[in-house]
Amino acid sequence: MRKFALMLGALMLTVSMVAVAQSVNDDFGSMRGWTAGPGDWVVRGGRMVQQDAGEPLARADRMVTQQGEYELEFSIRYVDGGYSSMSDMQNGIYHAGFGIQIGVENPALGRSSWGAGNSYLLWLNLDTRPSTRANHPEHYGFRAQVYKSDSNTAMYLARDPRLARDPELSRYVVDDYMSIDLVAALRAWGVNLSINDLGRYLNQDVPINIRVNTRTGRIGVLDPTAPVRFYFNVDPEVLQGNYMSLRTNGLAASYNYFRVD
Repeated sequence: MRKFALMLGALMLTVSMVAVAQSVNDDFGSMRGWTAGPGDWVVRGGRMVQQDAGEPLARADRMVTQQGEYELEFSIRYVDGGYSSMSDMQNGIYHAGFGIQIGVENPALGRSSWGAGNSYLLWLNLDTRPSTRANHPEHYGFRAQVYKSDSNTAMYLARDPRLARDPELSRYVVDDYMSIDLVAALRAWGVNLSINDLGRYLNQDVPINIRVNTRTGRIGVLDPTAPVRFYFNVDPEVLQGNYMSLRTNGLAASYNYFRVD
């Protein structure tokens, strides 16, 4: 009986340690817990700010144990960037993105990298360049995307054959790329949003909410512009990492909280 009690106590301690490791509540009074990589990362006025609008691989990493089911949330506010010239801005030609890398193992802490270990990047991408429309339509427009990272140097837009076969989702993707045309999808559900409407979100905090099940590989991303959650299915083994990474491309942005529960 004593041995059983000791084993039970050890098990409960292990469970509690995992729960504590997964629970994060950063209010950005400092950079504590975060390792800055590419970009110009500072803390100012209770916000963590990435100030370099020209950096394509801006990244900040945080150790977070990821097991079981969890919900992560952060808010982001536009600071600068998204276009290469005033002429492009006046003509509605934009290219910028931001997201979060989850399930990261062995990131390139403090260094530049295209990928982030073995992980998935959940990405919101805005790209209205004519060259993208002609050559890479899977990236064109305002899209929710999933990238698969195999290492710090190898990362690619993920594919899922089920998307092309799905009678609903196949209308909003190109081939079987995990890249949903948000404007088209929301319009079909009665939400009229255009690329030009995104300007209304520039001067406010935009909440990002994501639910992850590391046992099943099910990920639900709440659309920041409408009460619609988009679901993806990925390899659950890749989701059980020990780091998360906030990332931006061609965009200066600030964050005023980051939570994992």
